[in-house]
Amino acid sequence: MPGETFAPFAGFLWFVQVLRGPVMRVRRLLLPLLLGAGPVWAHSVSNEVALGLSEDSPASPHGPHVADQLTFRFDLSDNWSLKLGGTYIYDTETPPPEGGAFSTSSAQILTLVGGLEWDVSPRVTIYLESSGSPRASQSFDAVLPFVTPGGVELPPSDVLLHNATSSVGLLGGATFVVGGHEFLGTVLGGLVIDLSVGWTLLTTQQRVEAIVDSAHRPVSRSALLALCKLAPRSASCRTIKPYLQGGEDSLNQLILSLALLQPLGPNTDLGLSGSYDGYDQDPTTAAFFTARANAAASDSLGAGFPLAPVRWSISPNLVQRLGSWTLAPWYQFLEYASSLGQAHVAGLRVSWRIDPNWTVWVSGSAQWDLLSNPSSVSTDSAGGTLVLSGRVALGFRARF
Repeated sequence: MPGETFAPFAGFLWFVQVLRGPVMRVRRLLLPLLLGAGPVWAHSVSNEVALGLSEDSPASPHGPHVADQLTFRFDLSDNWSLKLGGTYIYDTETPPPEGGAFSTSSAQILTLVGGLEWDVSPRVTIYLESSGSPRASQSFDAVLPFVTPGGVELPPSDVLLHNATSSVGLLGGATFVVGGHEFLGTVLGGLVIDLSVGWTLLTTQQRVEAIVDSAHRPVSRSALLALCKLAPRSASCRTIKPYLQGGEDSLNQLILSLALLQPLGPNTDLGLSGSYDGYDQDPTTAAFFTARANAAASDSLGAGFPLAPVRWSISPNLVQRLGSWTLAPWYQFLEYASSLGQAHVAGLRVSWRIDPNWTVWVSGSAQWDLLSNPSSVSTDSAGGTLVLSGRVALGFRARF
């Protein structure tokens, strides 16, 4: 309506997670124009394929998805390197969640990343990265409390919500090595400290595509708009019309991350990482999902993924080398923003270095989310819903 501002609809917290989950796992960058015109030789190429499974519930209405991540690294000089890559995710269509009337449509999400790293000295590395994901859309079942023009909140209704989201992001940071011994320009041992600051802008368009009426029958958006043309001044039409027309809004996210890695011997490393996420508005009110920067499982798609906007996280991890094999178990605790719940994630990465140029790995994670459901139509889930999910991934890296 003229003069009204659009506020995205609360009650759904998953779609942008699929969009953003892998993005924050990859260091990104701006300015590949610094390369110049000289020849560039590939230093390495890696590819990883992952399968994700999750319980389908009103609090988290989604199912299986597959993903592929391709990354190239180029040595530009002794001190500069370039990283280019992309991630493609296909989310499968799923039937309506228990208690819901609408299925979740399939979705295809593409994310492109690039980054530059500068080895200032054997003990200091600086990186700057950027990412972008074009608009991707999906429709899903959601529980929405309509608000009348007079500001009265009505009981929640089951709706089909259409969401189209895009994102851009920047990440800058530095890695320091404290202690240890330098030998031929390489630091042996010492505590590794990584500090980074990330910014992400998420932009979404949303509208209600259908509503379940009092007789428990779905009514389409086109049918509702036709009825409102006949009775434009009715109280119900004045309430639902802004939701049927939809609109656009954005959310800014700022992530502060710290990671520590301490060698315990020639073959063992112990790590600890954590992050804090801030938003320029309530991410629940904005109906957005934003992902955390997780250093626990490196860049592996086998890592877990949050099901709600993260407030803070902490993750201990261990790396144990056994000849040509490496075992890397890890754990992560996530506290969600806006009292939406918390999650526990446990994972393992097993890699095999075939020779100096080829490495293959398998990784996976299991995740337990306890999500609150303040607007759920089911009173049985008002105290929270336990959602189980997991991922498994296979990958390789080849050096040239």
